[in-house]
Amino acid sequence: MTSQLVGSSFANGALLPNYVNGRLLAAEDLATGQSTLLRRDTMTGQAAGAGVVSGLWVTATATTLNVAAGLGLTPAGEPVSVPVAVTLPLSFAGAPGTPASGSFSTCASAPAGSQAAVTTGAYLLTATPACQPQGQAPMAIPPGSDTPVACTAQWQVEGVQFKAIPLPLGSEVDGVTVTSANCRNLLAHWCLGTAQLANLGADPFNFAPAYRGLDQLAAADLTPCGLPLCVFYWNAGAIAFADNWSVRRRTTRPDDSAASWSGVIADQRSADGEARFLQFQDQILDLVSAGTSRATVASNVFGLLPPVGFLPIAMDTTGHDMALLERVNDDVAAKAGQQSTNVLPPVVFSGLVAGLAKLSPQSGFVASTFFGGLRCFLGGALSWDVVYFALRQSYFAEPLAIAQAASAPPASEIAANEAGAVLRTAPSGLGSLLGAGVTGIRTSPFPILRPIPISLPGAARPAAAPPLPEAIVYYFVIENLLGMYNALNGRGAAVTPYLVFMKNQTWLSQTRTPFGTFAQ
Repeated sequence: MTSQLVGSSFANGALLPNYVNGRLLAAEDLATGQSTLLRRDTMTGQAAGAGVVSGLWVTATATTLNVAAGLGLTPAGEPVSVPVAVTLPLSFAGAPGTPASGSFSTCASAPAGSQAAVTTGAYLLTATPACQPQGQAPMAIPPGSDTPVACTAQWQVEGVQFKAIPLPLGSEVDGVTVTSANCRNLLAHWCLGTAQLANLGADPFNFAPAYRGLDQLAAADLTPCGLPLCVFYWNAGAIAFADNWSVRRRTTRPDDSAASWSGVIADQRSADGEARFLQFQDQILDLVSAGTSRATVASNVFGLLPPVGFLPIAMDTTGHDMALLERVNDDVAAKAGQQSTNVLPPVVFSGLVAGLAKLSPQSGFVASTFFGGLRCFLGGALSWDVVYFALRQSYFAEPLAIAQAASAPPASEIAANEAGAVLRTAPSGLGSLLGAGVTGIRTSPFPILRPIPISLPGAARPAAAPPLPEAIVYYFVIENLLGMYNALNGRGAAVTPYLVFMKNQTWLSQTRTPFGTFAQ
């Protein structure tokens, strides 16, 4: 044995009663032991990470919030357990119970909320562990005392308190004006800290880790004992919307990185990216359920789009796109001299085009309507493997600002381009395969990389021009196309037709890209 003890510490160590026969025990001894065990439980909870473990999904009616049964962990490591669904009327806060004297429990109830009606604005709903006394138990009478028999609470019943916290949502989020139509989308990005994350790349060495919207709340409102469940907007005496994924998170590992790098590597960033994607998909499905998807224009409902998103589409409106893909597919096969591995059997697209022409109006979004007014291109068809990879990578990317994707570039940019600013794009594209007759369609295995025009000191170029507006590329997924073909021909179960859109990426002109090269 070569190891040696070099020291020990018992400072502020946990206390557990030493149980031996004949020892007298007081309530304080048992309470101390119970408190120590509860603290150990919270340490385990902190190690597991805060977030929702299961359930706790919130739905809304006009004046109530309904919380499903479930389990979560607060940042303090305390469990939030809701064994049965709870309905919360948005009128007045209820007064909690008060722990009884001499209780063994270390659970503390939150102070009563003010008896004020909910006012117009955005709110955060949190769940906090609480307990209250229940039942009665007689207390022993000291020997020789003539004091009447006293009682105390028999149990401390664990429960949950729900609190609505006002959110200071301003008139703009990341430069986008908040309207009644896009409020849900922008409230989610306020919670995510999108505007602050836009500065991460400028100086990651000094990036403040408290960048999310909830970090702005007073410590007395959002304590480490509160678990965020959802946000909702109260207007004119009713709930306009409730959104879970704005603040709902899976359990996330504690961040032990240096503070400035928290925004880069913390598990919370990955969880935020997943939640941003799920928030968009949840809102998209709500639009489909409301029957408004076919007429929805992205710029009216979303101020910011995720870097990668899935859009369920009305199958009957995809005929034009399928015809373009069919021409490209046939052209590639013809130029290859034989059916190559990167094309689909011609019968797939011909069957899709013929089948789609017979369909009546379907539920879902219309690509030309949803992306109306935006710089958007059909990129082709990708395999699911590529789409999944792009989605996973997108969790750390900035969202796409709708205003920056407008179809008409600023006049100053047009002038700069005419004056000779260098712009380059990936040379590949479906349009180049078909000749000049086909426009508005490009392809790349990943979003098109587009450089930012910039003027260097002393260069014979115009003053610095604004960046080219970011565009969107959307793709069909090969596996989904085959599923659509089989369903239309009665050879398989119905599938949800969808497309995947991706935000373009940018780099400076003449930059050698780190993830691949293009033929010059």
